Amino acid sequence: MQITRLRIDGQFFYLDAAQDVAALQDQIAEAAATRAAFVHFETVGHGRVSVLVTPHVGVRFETQEHTAEDVAEWEAHPPVIDIPLPDL
Repeated sequence: MQITRLRIDGQFFYLDAAQDVAALQDQIAEAAATRAAFVHFETVGHGRVSVLVTPHVGVRFETQEHTAEDVAEWEAHPPVIDIPLPDL
């Protein structure tokens, strides 16, 4: 099954299959065109998430292939959303 992964401001989220990705992309673009606005979306394992989007926030959508078992595992044990920082 195809799953959409969203990277926003350094965090990864797997979007719920019911999430309208095109509508979310439009909402993020609209928010980025303003000074700042909250955007809300449904995720696998983390429920409903709200993020503050500004013109300076980087956003990336990826479509990945995963099994239904992967998704069930994420519901039970949500994946880490923060990108690990390198040791300095």
